[in-house]
Amino acid sequence: MACRVKVKLRRDGRVVETSALVNSGFETYAPDIVIPVEVAKRLNLWPPKEISFAVLDTGGGEVSTPYYESAVELELVLPDRESKKELVNVIVNPHVHEVLLSDYVASMFGIILLDLKKGLWRLNDDPVNVVRKSAEAEEW
Repeated sequence: MACRVKVKLRRDGRVVETSALVNSGFETYAPDIVIPVEVAKRLNLWPPKEISFAVLDTGGGEVSTPYYESAVELELVLPDRESKKELVNVIVNPHVHEVLLSDYVASMFGIILLDLKKGLWRLNDDPVNVVRKSAEAEEW
């Protein structure tokens, strides 16, 4: 099992609630997330318009994908409290089927991975006894 969190993505009055994979191997220097094309359509980011492109170095080689800066407001969906909201950059990747959070975004929200195999995590300001369970994967 991997570690996934529930998120809300907001853009211009449109909202998508889904799970997102916390991907520590998705290393960035900016608050980047990756979304599938279907999520991009629901947020009016597809088809691409007036955007730049990011070149991603993937296991299958380099891929050029649409890149939108400060395009979406991201919020964690938590059962016991409100989460902060942050603007994030969006990479639309037609080769993925779920939302991915970069190491930068995970750090921004204070996500601490406790057990990747079991999908256990907490927030850096949670009490020590709080252990959160991974959300179910949602593929698009």
